[in-house]
Amino acid sequence: MKKVLLAFGAALLLCGASCEPEMTPAEKEVARNANLELQSVMDMVSTKQIPPIEFKTDSDVIKPSSYPMLNKVAEILKRYDKLKLVVIGHTDDTGPEDWNRRLSKLRASAVKEYLASQGVWGDYIKVYGYGSEFPVVNDTTPEARARNRRVEFVITTRDWGSVF
Repeated sequence: MKKVLLAFGAALLLCGASCEPEMTPAEKEVARNANLELQSVMDMVSTKQIPPIEFKTDSDVIKPSSYPMLNKVAEILKRYDKLKLVVIGHTDDTGPEDWNRRLSKLRASAVKEYLASQGVWGDYIKVYGYGSEFPVVNDTTPEARARNRRVEFVITTRDWGSVF
């Protein structure tokens, strides 16, 4: 079965002046530390020290080779248990867009379920699936399509009502 390689990206959203209530300096430091740890996991994936998230072809079944990376993400989230995580799934541009959007959300949900099975509180994880709507690379080569198939993580301290 053909491998589906998913790149892994992350961003940190820190509350600014518009957030209610404003984060304390200690909370900002905790969020910054969590983001640094998550960035180190991303670096391990990009340098191939650990594999990225992979799914069976045209499926939301996570391949076991993805568990080391997901376990590291779960460890971070358990250590910083006040943070919330947004999991965003993306696909390439092959296949019908309605299926790609559904598949990307199913894959993001599978990641959420896995993290919850590792002790991360599921209510602190939101999932979105954007299909091929936001490619990283606008190209139709196999390499470009592989880069566009990805799961991204966004750490936030905001209330869910103010996220997305």
